[in-house]
Amino acid sequence: MLLAGAGGHSIELLGILLDNQYAGKIYFFDDSPNAANASTYEGYPLLNSIEKAIPVLQMDPEFILAVGKPIHRKIMDQKLSAAGGKLVSLISKRSSIGDYRVELATGLNIMTGAVITNRIQVGRGTLVHIHCSIHHDVVIGDYCELSPGCRLLGKVKLGSGISVGAGAIVLPGVKIGDDAVIGAGAVVTQDVQGGITVMGIPARMRA
Repeated sequence: MLLAGAGGHSIELLGILLDNQYAGKIYFFDDSPNAANASTYEGYPLLNSIEKAIPVLQMDPEFILAVGKPIHRKIMDQKLSAAGGKLVSLISKRSSIGDYRVELATGLNIMTGAVITNRIQVGRGTLVHIHCSIHHDVVIGDYCELSPGCRLLGKVKLGSGISVGAGAIVLPGVKIGDDAVIGAGAVVTQDVQGGITVMGIPARMRA
């Protein structure tokens, strides 16, 4: 299994893999300049170029997105999929997912303590972090980042590439456009346009 990233979030995913009793070989991938001279990470092999990743993907094409920011998740998916990889999800056995009309795309990280209730759609490559809760009739686009402890209440609609900060609450029926950023601890009471940042209680556009 290839963990696509070698930072703090990847360590949390490693913990979930081990907690889920994954028995296969684990690699990390990081082709950033910071990893140019590294060959291991936390005692596991570190692949610091696509050229080094390709032979591993040929043996086992599955990879997990192990970075947090939406744009980095999308780029990593595109890069490794183009190299022959197959994006897969990692779901903690300590999360809670409803049984009724839950549609989960591939490439998700669903972390420890996350709660997904019923009649919910979650798009490709999205991160549902520790103790995040997603309530009925919520629709979430691709490559979103839902930070620890955030709450998406009933009938919320999120576009793609959205970052919801730690502890933020999005109230029922709110719609948030692509690439918006919701600040930590914000309470979102009305729709948010794409590409803007809102903060505070109630959430307002950052000056």
